[in-house]
Amino acid sequence: MSFLKKLFGARPSAPLQPVSVAAYAEGYATHVRLALPGTQVEVEHGATPGLTRVHWTFPDGGKVSTFLGNAYARYLQQPEAMNALFAEHLADARRTQEADDSTELSRILPVLKTTEWVSASQAQLASSNAPADQFPVLGKLAGSLVLAYVEDTPEAMRYITPSRQKRIDTDFAALNDTALENLKAFLPQLRVEGGGGRYAARLDHNYDASMVLVFEHWRDRLSVPGDPVFAIAARDELLICGSEDHESVAALRDMAREIAAKSAYGLTSELFVWRDGRLQVLDKTE
Repeated sequence: MSFLKKLFGARPSAPLQPVSVAAYAEGYATHVRLALPGTQVEVEHGATPGLTRVHWTFPDGGKVSTFLGNAYARYLQQPEAMNALFAEHLADARRTQEADDSTELSRILPVLKTTEWVSASQAQLASSNAPADQFPVLGKLAGSLVLAYVEDTPEAMRYITPSRQKRIDTDFAALNDTALENLKAFLPQLRVEGGGGRYAARLDHNYDASMVLVFEHWRDRLSVPGDPVFAIAARDELLICGSEDHESVAALRDMAREIAAKSAYGLTSELFVWRDGRLQVLDKTE
């Protein structure tokens, strides 16, 4: 079991006693108000870091909304640098506000979300009376997983919304194809670690889980007994074993539950299997 613990073991714990995401968001809002007098800043507290947002309204009427999932995850890694991180977030938001509204097709990428995230996000948008076209374009994947699409710029990740999709004049199929083609550009950077039928796919902590969407292009880097089984428990985790290796499948279920519950980027505790050229939910009896 020592190898299993090494490969599928618990992730390093976060620094002791970090502030909550709610406190982090309020601290950021205070930082913005002090740095930019006259700017209205409101915190929209969500059930998770990824659903917590800060809304800015500049004196000139410009508006920016920032999700704090990425920011809070960085804070957990270096809590001593909170003020420096606040300054970075502020600069990024200003660049986003000043940027034009064009979209570079080469920067569009797919990200995995869950039906729970969709429901919570829709409820928050409804409570804030936000226009419906501000909600991301979504596609169904498997089980509780859904696809969203972002334009990943050096300053920020911006969801592709129906209004933005209309401006770039593309239908959903073409949008999805573009995102997958752009994702394939990461294949040379993908590291597949492990062996003996137990693997972890590592990328950049942003699109690790998304790489399952192009699995057919890297499946020759691993060897598993039976069909490939995936734990896609967080945005930055992708663990694989074989459907005929029942001990590893059981361990993968345990790890998926732990990671999904604890990660700032948690997704789902479900396991998935690659069969018939597509991702499917693995039956709990397998």
